[in-house]
Amino acid sequence: MPGSWRLSDSQHFCLTLSRNRSPEEVLARYGADASSARRMPAKSVPDAPPRSTTLRAGSLGEWSFCVEFDYLIGCTATVVRDLSAGTETLVLFRTAKALEVFRYVVDGRVVEQFEPGYPPSARGRSAHGFARRTETLVSAGTTRRAVGLEVMAQHTGHELTTDVLRGPLLTAVVDEPDHAALHHPDPPLLYPDEPPGSPRPLGRRLGHLLQPPY
Repeated sequence: MPGSWRLSDSQHFCLTLSRNRSPEEVLARYGADASSARRMPAKSVPDAPPRSTTLRAGSLGEWSFCVEFDYLIGCTATVVRDLSAGTETLVLFRTAKALEVFRYVVDGRVVEQFEPGYPPSARGRSAHGFARRTETLVSAGTTRRAVGLEVMAQHTGHELTTDVLRGPLLTAVVDEPDHAALHHPDPPLLYPDEPPGSPRPLGRRLGHLLQPPY
């Protein structure tokens, strides 16, 4: 992992931040066996088996985060619904096709969702005005690759630094998740309504993609 690496440099990742949950509880809501999780630095994390994902969880004040770089499941409907049940969860994920999405979810309901740096993609709104704050930061010079993480840091009061990601974090593997079930939970994750006649723009930004850090 290069010394200058930051999470915003990653080609493919999913990050969730959930208020008032422990790292162990977060892992359990991803479907991992939290009792078998081990705390280890990034350099000791083995490669995930095919179609599996390695979860890395830790605490930032009253928030717990989970980050993954493999077979992403933290952005799926079931995991997001369960993470946000009775609380609030921030989700930021980026796919290998350069699609990036920010979600603010409260008790199983997506209150805001948008592609950072692309205003027409915004759906829903909250008192926190995440989409508006994102565009303000972009206008002030924050890069589109970093702006979602900056908005998360402003809301939680904590930055997920490279040192934290490299350091010892609670680590577990979820083997071969059933994506069909994860995307279609019962009861469903609730999304905000779209304005009548609104387009469904996705994947606007294409550019140079960096290799994932590990």
